[in-house]
Amino acid sequence: MQLGALQIKLSEVWASLTGQACAFEAAAPDPELLVDDACFSLPITEGLTGYASHVRARVLLRLGRRELGLLASAMFGRPCVELQPADEQDAGMELCNILSACLLDCLGDTSLAHLGLPQVLDASSWQQLYQGTPALVQFVAADPRQRMAVIMIEFPAETGEACQIDLQQPGSSSSE
Repeated sequence: MQLGALQIKLSEVWASLTGQACAFEAAAPDPELLVDDACFSLPITEGLTGYASHVRARVLLRLGRRELGLLASAMFGRPCVELQPADEQDAGMELCNILSACLLDCLGDTSLAHLGLPQVLDASSWQQLYQGTPALVQFVAADPRQRMAVIMIEFPAETGEACQIDLQQPGSSSSE
């Protein structure tokens, strides 16, 4: 899939979930991570079993506090002031899941690829993943006032996921 088509797809997903426009552009490097940014990750495994130990790639999602509130408010149909932190985490993980499916074609042959479960990342884990592996594709909001980044990193086939990071369990903070 071409970068232009991916940019359009990402914009369409954001608009369909929030009712708000956001144009994405291919970019490198990603703007600096802020203290109140929310970070998410989704592993893409390969193989018949889909075990997490065979991670082929990861999609990383970073949202600013305002964007996360807007997303959660739209998804849950409640004003931001009524949302719990778990609601925002659920909304961020769901967006990460949807965007991961959009980026899957970037990997070429995905006949054995499986989307894992989205996870919340702390700032340290985000930095390790983002700085430890070159981005295959990277998109940021074209408007610098919108804090959003979607990044896919790919791990060498012979090693799988190169860095072992202590990630939170998928959905560990879910409001369900």
